[in-house]
Amino acid sequence: MKTRLLLISLLLAALIGCAKLPESGGGDSTVRVLFRWTTDGEIVNGQGAGGGGLPYLYFIVLNLSKDANPITQGPIPVTASGGNGYVAGDATHMILWDPLRSPEFSLWKFQDEELLTITEIDIPVNYRSVQTGDRTFEVEIDLSQLVPGEVDDIKNIQVNFLSMNRLSTSGGGTRDWDALGDSRVAGEVNSPFTFSTLFSRLYSDAIEGDIEPAGDALDPGVDFVDWEIEVRTD
Repeated sequence: MKTRLLLISLLLAALIGCAKLPESGGGDSTVRVLFRWTTDGEIVNGQGAGGGGLPYLYFIVLNLSKDANPITQGPIPVTASGGNGYVAGDATHMILWDPLRSPEFSLWKFQDEELLTITEIDIPVNYRSVQTGDRTFEVEIDLSQLVPGEVDDIKNIQVNFLSMNRLSTSGGGTRDWDALGDSRVAGEVNSPFTFSTLFSRLYSDAIEGDIEPAGDALDPGVDFVDWEIEVRTD
């Protein structure tokens, strides 16, 4: 537990329960976005066999855009040392899963372009609590939670799903990570996905051409193999 608390302290300092669907956060209903994200093996919450109480790190990182065709890089994984240890590129917000916190899902806003300072702003409007043995995250947000009063200005979101067994800045041991794209191919490492928030639609790995392969991370608890994003505007 002390190790995990040190890890969380590193993350937050560098940046500066039961099944629940729904679990309410703040914000009025405007545009809802539901994320589903499935790992090859069990989600590592630290409570399974040999877990030792130390969960892995799982993030959904977002870059909200007012542009019809954003040309920004979007959120990309930190694959070596540097920065905040997990995400680089362009990002405005993130969803963090941490089973040692209550509630286990939280919403955060980046305060600087270097992504070194981040502030907790809310909890998702809906989520399904992760149990030992689960392989899928399910969490829903409302855009009014992220940009109050500016939802109508947002046209697209660039998203990346990031998983890792430790931060790149935490030191020691073998680090395994995964993100959208084939992490074994240099040209596909930085592959955030862009989706529209202007109309209701379902996006998925299958629909988008299987852009996230299985087996590109060695650890099944890190390797994610499927994802869905459902946008609801009504």
